[in-house]
Amino acid sequence: MEKLLLNNTKYNDICREGRKIIWKHGIKRVSIEEICREAGVSKMTFYKYFPNKLELVKSLFDILFDENHEKFNQIFHSDISFSQKLEELFHLKFSSMNSLSPELIRDIYIVPKWGLDEYLESKATVFKQSIVDFYIDSQEKGFIRKDVKIDFIMAYSSHIAKLLGDESLMAKYEKPQDMVMEMMNLLFYGIVDDHE
Repeated sequence: MEKLLLNNTKYNDICREGRKIIWKHGIKRVSIEEICREAGVSKMTFYKYFPNKLELVKSLFDILFDENHEKFNQIFHSDISFSQKLEELFHLKFSSMNSLSPELIRDIYIVPKWGLDEYLESKATVFKQSIVDFYIDSQEKGFIRKDVKIDFIMAYSSHIAKLLGDESLMAKYEKPQDMVMEMMNLLFYGIVDDHE
């Protein structure tokens, strides 16, 4: 059923236009009417595929996770060096985060009644095993210190999402993406300036 929908022009139009405006303005500020107008479909067509706006958002994140998982696997299995792989993975995470507006990030992490933070966490579980495999492989090859626990890296990484819900901390950054990149850089490069 899912594959059939992905080959449906109207479904794709709703997803493409929905993603554009929701990623830019957040969930609260965008109405189903606006999405339908931009996609050139009726509300009846929208409801044929999605019972509500939240289900559209979940579908958009499903598509994003699938795209990123595919890109991740390409990076993991490429012949580039470990530092290049890390850089590519940073860029992958950053480009995914950078496409999300601060309004959308706030809607996800600060409106608990929608449960989108939990939904994204459940989607990320599938992705996590691939990341663990990457870290284990890198550690076995000597790219990550043997005394570093992979569980620590994963726990640290999972706190990034939790910290996005901290409005006072997020207010210290121009964009939420800047905070994510600082945390990722801290994990992999520490706090010591190499130039000292």
